[in-house]
Amino acid sequence: MQSREQLVTRALREVGAVGAGQTPSAEDYEAMDAEVEPIMADLAQRNIWTWGDPDQIDDAAAVHLAKIIANSAARQFGNVPDDSVRLYNEARLRELRVVILSGQPQTTDYY
Repeated sequence: MQSREQLVTRALREVGAVGAGQTPSAEDYEAMDAEVEPIMADLAQRNIWTWGDPDQIDDAAAVHLAKIIANSAARQFGNVPDDSVRLYNEARLRELRVVILSGQPQTTDYY
């Protein structure tokens, strides 16, 4: 599991704002952190990924979430956003969603 802080730092590495083992500047961290809430709300609204506890982010999802967040903030860090990066990572998040079976019979609508 990863925390929100780790997610933001990973997104900063994606845009090249911080190297491995380096600490991001406060300004860069705040700029990237500001992207988290709107991105997560958008992903939840479109039923792509629902975020619960901000300090309990699944490792597999964190990789894709960081890339989506970094892509969203790309212009602030001198990069160009790439829609194919966003679409690919959104598709991967959809595949990661766990489907919990309730054990109940499936209902059918008759027309």
